[in-house]
Amino acid sequence: MMNELIETLRTEQYALVILHEGNISTFEGRGVRTLYNILEERPELLLGAKAAIKAAGQTAAKAMLEGGVREVWAEVLSERAYNMLTGAGIKVAYEKRVDHATFLKLWEKMGEVA
Repeated sequence: MMNELIETLRTEQYALVILHEGNISTFEGRGVRTLYNILEERPELLLGAKAAIKAAGQTAAKAMLEGGVREVWAEVLSERAYNMLTGAGIKVAYEKRVDHATFLKLWEKMGEVA
């Protein structure tokens, strides 16, 4: 099922795709901001969910942990996010894993950091 989430993320250009209780939800915009909006408005959507995300750093990882996500795939994943998620026992896969400084540069290119 994770392959379907990844394919949806890539082909439809979403920032975040979540599978919860057999239902797929898609989100545009910034993944980390979207995760915090979900935590505030629909926290049940993350509980026990699988998530495919365009880019995940430490802040996104923290939000996914708080929400109770059980499996994550990221196109780009920071080393800190990887350590945080795997340390909590969450199944993690990624296309590219980078150090924190490299992730911040990529994040800035995506328009996330001023």
